[in-house]
Amino acid sequence: MKKSLIALAVAGAFAAPAFAATSNVDVYGVMNIAIEDKDSSGFTPGVIDNVSRIGFKGTEDLGGGMKAVWQIEQGLGGNSAASGVGGGSLATRNTFVGLSGGFGTALMGRHDTPYKISTGRLDIFGDTVGDYNTGRLDGVELIANAHDARSPSAVAYISPDMSGLTIAAALVMVDAAGKDKTVDATSIAAMYANGPLYASLAHQDVKDVSRAWKVGVGYAFGDTKVGFVYEDSNKAVDRDSWLLNVAHAMGPITMKAQYGQVDMGAADQDAWMLGVDYNLSKRTAAYFVYGNGDNDVGSDQAGWNIGVKHSF
Repeated sequence: MKKSLIALAVAGAFAAPAFAATSNVDVYGVMNIAIEDKDSSGFTPGVIDNVSRIGFKGTEDLGGGMKAVWQIEQGLGGNSAASGVGGGSLATRNTFVGLSGGFGTALMGRHDTPYKISTGRLDIFGDTVGDYNTGRLDGVELIANAHDARSPSAVAYISPDMSGLTIAAALVMVDAAGKDKTVDATSIAAMYANGPLYASLAHQDVKDVSRAWKVGVGYAFGDTKVGFVYEDSNKAVDRDSWLLNVAHAMGPITMKAQYGQVDMGAADQDAWMLGVDYNLSKRTAAYFVYGNGDNDVGSDQAGWNIGVKHSF
């Protein structure tokens, strides 16, 4: 739940303008703390931070149907037993300023690329040991983390909702390849959401480095939701991957399962996950996740989380 900050009444004329300007700030975030263990040799189990974060955002009416928008968001820690809980830095997540109106929203700053956004809602094990792009189980990334990323230097546009269709595009203004270019990468996605159906198509090109495209489809059959993602990318080797997942709600309980494979040159990787969420309220859930990853080199790796997630 978003909570508005009320401007403080402070004596002294010099302070009044500064406090009045912050009267429309919203505070939001997620606390997600879990116990994690893996069957790897040398792994130390412990209490970890599964991408807890806090953010501040606001708007200002500019007239004529236009408004200024801004956001500052930061993670509160790392997802390893060694780092424990806390220790994050300011503005490490989506942090930007922009303009919004009938034309959509234009922004610049640090932001998830459209490529990343396009299938985010299909990552049913996101922010756990089974997250589809972090490789926390034997390094298996069912979706390539190199492309499924957040850019620190993005200029982006998100269209208004057009009968369920939304278009997003971004330019990444970082020259990762060292070619003295103004634009390092382009990212574009089309997303369609209408009733029980969700579908997306995205493409991303990091100039002189790699390119990728992916398609995602989700559908709800009553209390059961199924999702599918396919990705093709090209860097040092061609990489193809896919995943299929399902979630079924029974009152406050949601049962989840996912399986995926990665074909990367000579390596044939795969990973599977099982999980259950128990919704204690609309904003608080307890969860258990167990998964196994096999990167086709040596032994596979199993791991689990038991955690509590609270959104505010």
